[in-house]
Amino acid sequence: MLISLASANITEGDATQALQALKESEEIDNSIPETYYLYALAYHLKNERTLAIQSARKAIELRPTYSKAKNTLGKLLLDQGQYSEAEKYLKEAVSDLLFDEAYLAKANLGILYYKQMRYDKAMPYLTQALREGGNTTCVAAYYRGQIYLDKNQYEYALADFTRASKNSCARITEAHLAKGQTLIRMKKYDQARAKMLEIEQLFPLTDASEKAAQYLKEIP
Repeated sequence: MLISLASANITEGDATQALQALKESEEIDNSIPETYYLYALAYHLKNERTLAIQSARKAIELRPTYSKAKNTLGKLLLDQGQYSEAEKYLKEAVSDLLFDEAYLAKANLGILYYKQMRYDKAMPYLTQALREGGNTTCVAAYYRGQIYLDKNQYEYALADFTRASKNSCARITEAHLAKGQTLIRMKKYDQARAKMLEIEQLFPLTDASEKAAQYLKEIP
């Protein structure tokens, strides 16, 4: 019951209540992997990265086949720039045929390879993640769009940036800016101008808004 309560708290973004429930759960039984997996998520919400990583490791120690925790640990390590160790855990999660959220690990692995500029390895994982996860992996579309943009494949890049700025990714300002930048490079200046104005309206008083204002000055 406490684990379910903590999970609900995390879904609602209430990390403090989740930690309280998890502490009680741990006091009753400290051998349940899910407790430490949820600890990792709660600590992540509080930006306690070291504690989050330690908790994810504990979950895997208790259940070596815990692919959900491996994906989380891989993502945490990826965010810390620890690519080699992150790759290990993400590849293990991807290779688990019984892991029903393997598309998340594929997205993270694709992002890892993108950050290493290993685009040929990144592209298949990002594409698989988008095919299998749909809108739940829309962030993968942003990174795949960056690869297309780097290759001057503007139509594909534009499609991916459009996808990466909708649904659960609608607040990713980088995707909105990337879409505007792509339109500029395609010389679709009216559409680019409209996009930058939209960014100013959607994200006022942010870095994204300032960048959009700068682009507006530079559009012919």
